[in-house]
Amino acid sequence: MLTPVRDDSLAGNTKIQWVAHPELSAAHAAYLVATRAPCNDPKTEQTLIQPVTEANNRLFSASVDVGQFWQQYLLQVLSDVPMEQACGVALLAAGANEMQVEQTSKAVANRLGDARLAFTNRYPKLAEQLDLRARPLRERWETYGPGLLNQVGKQIWGDRPPADWWMPQVTALMVQPMRGGDGGYDASGARLWLEAMLTDVDPRVPEVLRVAWLVTSMAIDNYARGTSGELSLMRPWSLVSVPLVLNAGRELELLRGEELPMNEAMKLWHFADEEVAATVSQWWAVQADSTAPLPARLKRLDEMLPDRSL
Repeated sequence: MLTPVRDDSLAGNTKIQWVAHPELSAAHAAYLVATRAPCNDPKTEQTLIQPVTEANNRLFSASVDVGQFWQQYLLQVLSDVPMEQACGVALLAAGANEMQVEQTSKAVANRLGDARLAFTNRYPKLAEQLDLRARPLRERWETYGPGLLNQVGKQIWGDRPPADWWMPQVTALMVQPMRGGDGGYDASGARLWLEAMLTDVDPRVPEVLRVAWLVTSMAIDNYARGTSGELSLMRPWSLVSVPLVLNAGRELELLRGEELPMNEAMKLWHFADEEVAATVSQWWAVQADSTAPLPARLKRLDEMLPDRSL
């Protein structure tokens, strides 16, 4: 059940509906425990270890890509797909034998149901808590969001961005913080999700910029996939979202200093490592005064990036 927070926030040409999402909160927590990602809530982590480990053991016995399963499962829950159906879709995406999917999905869903129950017992009034936790970030977005997106659009398109560049409506799903700030998006579903942080984890990178980055990333994802003839440019298109948003934040005086906090932002947003951050910073400094179209400049960034095949 989705619990609306408010739906009257406008961001440039993008309307954001803020929604508290306990179900996704439980799935996100299980995902972190299952993939052994850093977590700053050890009590919840300990509560979920047994059912999540049992789910992982069943996945291993089915000879599927466990990491791929969890990524796909989280994506399905993000789209409000029921648990057992979500498990089935994620199993197929992870390489499960079609003949075994029904039986395996039931077994895994049972264990994830146990994990969800344990999470719900730990946070019995989560919907109301997320509603309250989301309010400061939502209010800050109402103040700065339109300006941030306008600045990002101008950096890419000048004064004439395409009419369909920004999504007209985006749903922002708020989840219980487990990592001290986290988020992601599904561009095809016009949905993003965020840990509902009451305060900025790092004052150098305010949480409101994470929202702008996710909305920008969805716009870039849709545009690049629809127009780019070179798939290799997907990576630089994705990476350039970070300096675009940080520079927009500096224009609105949300950031101080001459250098953009590229490494801090990429680390906080769980996006890329220090080597990639340094490369993007170097590219940004070199092309700052360029009048060449952004796609042409992105080719240079692609040449500079570390080779991921090594």
